[in-house]
Amino acid sequence: MNQISCKNSRGEIVPVPRDKFFFRPSVYGFIVSGGRVVTMRNKGNGKLWFPGGGVEVGERMEDALRREIREETGLEVEIGELVLCRENFFYYDPLDEAYHAFLFFFRCAVRSEKLKGDDLVDDLESETPRWSEITSIREEDIGDLAADIHGALNSL
Repeated sequence: MNQISCKNSRGEIVPVPRDKFFFRPSVYGFIVSGGRVVTMRNKGNGKLWFPGGGVEVGERMEDALRREIREETGLEVEIGELVLCRENFFYYDPLDEAYHAFLFFFRCAVRSEKLKGDDLVDDLESETPRWSEITSIREEDIGDLAADIHGALNSL
């Protein structure tokens, strides 16, 4: 297998040479409060996604999740149980990088619900943090791994 089929940032399936891939553990938060969850918009495809990102070498998953959530939303969170874990192959066009990713989604609670302003979000992939009613999120609103994520959201 010299090439691996994977999704790019626009949701298209593309073949990528195997030697371009990096292992990437990543963590994401389902930050919930009163039937709502914090969502972000993916810059590449406009779909919903959740605060989080890559775990750096030597960084604990919980520390990475707190860091990513703070950078993207301004929120301080308490991390709860692991809700969903999935493997994914992803090509990130803007950086010409491919990832064999392991995604860990945790339920999180907040101390304060005040999100940072859109102009303060410092992230290559995500923008516009918002509180969204969980029941209003449809599977087709979600970017990658939509069926699994939608199912996990509805079990929160």
